[in-house]
Amino acid sequence: MATTTKIHVTATDNELYILASTPAGSSEICHIKSGYNNPVEYVVIPQSILPPGAYTLIMVGINWGGPQAFKVILTTGGHDTPYTAPPGTNVGANWTVAVPITV
Repeated sequence: MATTTKIHVTATDNELYILASTPAGSSEICHIKSGYNNPVEYVVIPQSILPPGAYTLIMVGINWGGPQAFKVILTTGGHDTPYTAPPGTNVGANWTVAVPITV
């Protein structure tokens, strides 16, 4: 599997957790809070905070009310893949995505 070299968050309305998990446990990559569709710009290079290996990247978007917005772009093997939450206004953990990655 190609290596994931960048995790880029461009939208968080309202709260986003990103975890990297293995069968032995998980590591928090980020916990971002924002709202009112304000811009978000967060980039992390997984190799700077995780040991090499296979992980499942777990993204959880929580909406406090009103329209939600979550967008995370993963760069793997030089190719960008966006993960975007569908529109919604329900309160709660409305968006979850689990993606296998290699660091």
